[in-house]
Parts: sequence; C-alpha cells; structure tokens
Amino acid sequence: MSFEAKFSIIYSLKKAFKNLLPKTVDERIVLNRKLSKIKPGLPKRVSLLAIFIYSLFTFLGYFPTFSIPPVKQHQTFAQIQQQKGEVIPSSFTKPLILPHPGYLTTRFSSYHPGIDIAAGLGMPIHPIIDGVVESKSLDIFGLGNYVVVAHEKGFKSKYSHMGRVFVKAGDTVTSDNILGEVGITGRTSGPHTHLEITLNGEFVDPLKLLPEISNMPPTTVAKK
Repeated sequence: MSFEAKFSIIYSLKKAFKNLLPKTVDERIVLNRKLSKIKPGLPKRVSLLAIFIYSLFTFLGYFPTFSIPPVKQHQTFAQIQQQKGEVIPSSFTKPLILPHPGYLTTRFSSYHPGIDIAAGLGMPIHPIIDGVVESKSLDIFGLGNYVVVAHEKGFKSKYSHMGRVFVKAGDTVTSDNILGEVGITGRTSGPHTHLEITLNGEFVDPLKLLPEISNMPPTTVAKK
C-alpha cells in the first residue's frame, strides 16, 4: 500500500472520529448526562454473569474439539497402537494401553488413589482395555465428568475431569473406542485425566499395570 493511500485512510478515520465528539457546550452537557446514568456496578454484574455462564458450560463439559498443543486424531491413534504389547500384566488376557498420550503429573498415593496424565484439551480418551461402561456421572466440585468401565476379573477403571463424553452406561467398549475427551471439569488446575483402577473395590496403582508414562519435563528458564 502506498504512502498516499495510508495517509488517506488515517485522515478519513481521524475525521470520522472527530465528527463523533461533541462540538458545542450544550452537546457536551448532554453527553455527560448520558454517561452519568451508567451505573458503576454494571461492568461488575456483566463480569459476574460471564463467569457464571463460563462455569456452567465448564461443569456441563462443553469444550471445543482441539488439543493444546494440536494433535491430529490419527496421530493419537497411531501412538496408542504403538503402546500395545509393551506391558502384558498376568491379570489380563490382552495388553493394556494408556488412555491417551501425555505426561505423568501426579502419582498414586494413599491420599491420591490414582494418577494424573496431562494432555491437550480435547484429546480422545480410550479405555485401557475392553469392558462395559458401568456408569457416567458428574461430580461438579470434585472429579467433574467421569466414566467408570468394568473389566474382566473384577477390575474397574475410572476416567475423570473429562470434557465431552461419548458413551453411556451399558455400552460395550474396546481399547479402540473413544470414551470422551480430555477436559477441565470439576476441581482441576488444567486439562488432564485422573485415572483410577480398582480390583474388587480396592485401589490399585495404575503404574504397575500400564505402559510407562513419561514424567512432565522440567520447566527451563533461559539464562541472561
């Protein structure tokens, strides 16, 4: 764009903006009266309404189907397929897989009966092995949207903080099916899946059964 064209556009915008301003004292008085009628608390109420609407949609699990960083769905499937066969616990008749690629952020402990796997928002979640969906529920102030899958020999797995859920109770699923998407529902500080595994009602450390999960890489700060 030439200098003359840029100057013409800037001059036109400046002139249009100038025409919007009050030109006389009377016009300024009228404008001040209009501005004084705006209640000071209105922006605050609008902000609270926006927060309420966002929270409502968060609890209901409506999230866009994208990942951070972006992960193509066929790439996700390929990574999960590569994990098959790495670990074959004697308790199961076929290999277990990770629900999705990601980083291990929280390990199993007495006060945290599961593991947290951080991943991109919207990443597909797969059952760790074949089973039947036992329940689908919402814990607003805790686990958020979660799904429980019953497996062979008394094992069960629970997937929490999900975004959208694609299954219902009674559905038969395999490790190729998608239960839902990684979300941030419930009490969570970021997108991840809280995975719990139980055997006849007793919690089991998922890391003893699943393929190896990489730890979250440390944050590096560039030196000056």
